[in-house]
Amino acid sequence: MDQPVATKPGLAERAVRAARTQRVCQSFQRRHDSPEQWNRWTRHARVARTAAAALQVPLDAVTVLDDPFRPYNTRDAGQVPGDLIVVTDPDTQDRWAFIPDLSAPGEAWLLLDRCPGCNGEVPVARIAILADLGDYLEPGGYVWPIGDARHDPAHQHDCTFTARDHD
Repeated sequence: MDQPVATKPGLAERAVRAARTQRVCQSFQRRHDSPEQWNRWTRHARVARTAAAALQVPLDAVTVLDDPFRPYNTRDAGQVPGDLIVVTDPDTQDRWAFIPDLSAPGEAWLLLDRCPGCNGEVPVARIAILADLGDYLEPGGYVWPIGDARHDPAHQHDCTFTARDHD
């Protein structure tokens, strides 16, 4: 008896799955409200594509949300929400969060992890490729923390880590 041949999901099925994943993003929900919202959505989409390629995960594993702690200053619109990049591992369902590394826009990100002083999600490592994440995760690999961590706005007001000298 012949075994059924496994086939990849078709474009329509993949498109619906992608839409369901992106509906958690306010920028996706509001993308047709105005030209500004469309520009914001296309920027989020570009960030997701770049992060997915660098971290070697499927695009539908990456969601770009508005960062509640880190706004961007723009020339025309004043402050706008920053990007919070969430990658969900398709195999383990582990969640990883990143923000753009403004020292290398569009090329690298800052991995967020728990602060030892207040448990806020703060930048702990610079990530440009999957190996950078592996270096952080491997015991004895990465030396924590990066300088950006101490001044991050996600710290609690009474955080003991921000008060220490880390330079």
